[in-house]
Order: sequence, then C-alpha cells, then structure tokens
Amino acid sequence: TEKQHSSPDRGDFHQLELLGKTINVTIDLNGASCGCNVAFYLVSMPNAGAPGSGNDWYCDANGVGGNWCPEVDLVEVNQNSWHATMHSCSKPYSSGSCDHGGYGVRFGQGQKDFGIGSEFTIDTTKPFVASLSFTDPGVAVSAHQGGRSTAQHIQDASNVRDALNDGMVLTMAYWGSSSMGGLDSPPCSSDPAQCPASVTLSDISVSSGSSPSPSPAPGPSPSGCPGSSSACDCAWTQSGAKCGLDDGSECFCRCCCPFKESGYLCKWRSEFFDIVV
Repeated sequence: TEKQHSSPDRGDFHQLELLGKTINVTIDLNGASCGCNVAFYLVSMPNAGAPGSGNDWYCDANGVGGNWCPEVDLVEVNQNSWHATMHSCSKPYSSGSCDHGGYGVRFGQGQKDFGIGSEFTIDTTKPFVASLSFTDPGVAVSAHQGGRSTAQHIQDASNVRDALNDGMVLTMAYWGSSSMGGLDSPPCSSDPAQCPASVTLSDISVSSGSSPSPSPAPGPSPSGCPGSSSACDCAWTQSGAKCGLDDGSECFCRCCCPFKESGYLCKWRSEFFDIVV
C-alpha cells in the first residue's frame, strides 16, 4: 500500500543517527536480476525549500523530484551486483553542490564475491544480510549468508559525516530499466529489465558498535518471530497467558510472537520490519 506524507517538519520523519552504529537488513531479491534496482538508502529530508514534484518534501543527490540533499546509498542491488555509495552535498544544496556519481564500493559485476549460484560467496538466489558499520571516518560494508561472508571498506566518508550526524531518513525504492548498466554491467546488457513484482527487505536493525551481525540461518524461523530484546521485559506475558490482542507494539511482537501459531506475523513486524517493495 502506498503511503504519502507531506510535511516540512523534520520531527515528522524518523532521523537515523548512524555514526558509530551498524545497520543490517535481510534481502530476498526474489529473482530481481538485470535491469532491476532495489534501493535501501538515506537522505537528508525533508527538503528545506519546497515540497517538490511529489509534494512529499523528498530530496536526494540527483534531484529526483526537484530537490537536492546529501544521500547515502546503503544498498543498490540486484542479483548481479551491489553498490554502496556516498553522495555528499555542500550548502546551499543544489545540482552544482551535490556529488551526483558519488564514491563507494561494489560487489559482483562478474566477481566471485556476489552473484547468481552456489559458486559465488553470496548466492543471490537466496536471502542474505547486508551490513554497514559507520566507523567514522570509514564505512565497513559486508554481506553474510549461511556462514559465508564478503566485506569491503570505504576508507573515508567524512564528507557525509555532518549529514549522518544530523540524522537521515531511511528510504526504499524498487524499479527497473533497460539502462541500468552503471549498476550491473557486466554481466548484464541493455536487454529489457527482468524484475519480479516484489522483493522483500526484512529484519532491519540498528545496533551500537561496528561489528557486523552474525550470519543468519539459511531461512527464516518457522514462526518468523524477530527475537528478544533487552528493551522488552517479557515477564508480563506470563508464558503467553497474557498474549491476547496484538496492540501493534514492538514488545508485544518480541514477547508474544513465540507463543502464537506457526507463521504468525505480528503487526509491528509487518508494518516496520518486513517491507515488500
């Protein structure tokens, strides 16, 4: 379901502050291959000037919608490649003050670290965890799957430090084009995009420190529960006896999900942590 929100107030958008922290996301590409782009990224929105063509105060480093601002591409990915890219801007934000191309690291594109099939370190026909640790001034970028991992490091991301320190808004997008060569060529050509109706981003988490999270099991647990958290004291559940109506809270999900029927998907997880785009 598409949701549109229009506001120039920064307080209406959750501002992630990731310096000194690690963000993880599990990605199931569901066959999204040549010409597809699954984007999981940060921007310094809302734009301070005008709502833009989408009337949503969106901005990025390439002026999509007409507004410009710093952008940190955590993940731009399909089954053939993954790019993580920093796009800095200087104030006042404009086309001329933003780094359109950016700089960063890339996996795949013909290399054996990332691609379609078991011969690759990360087999993109299966879910994997993308992990980015903002060590300041660098960014450690890694992928994990079934006990295997691959990693690279952006040595200096200091020119997006101020934006990261101020807080940035997590944004997701998914689209296809026959001219996606900058992302996936080689091995892809300019043939029509091969994009399924949806892909899944799940188990999004932010933690302190710079160590990547452990590799996940090959697939989700039968219950699909997100696991416990030190922020949730689950004693109130009385071993599930008090787990009646789902109130949509994080602690209900973490504490009560294990006592629900197999395959149960709680409201909090479905709204915020399992995102189909």
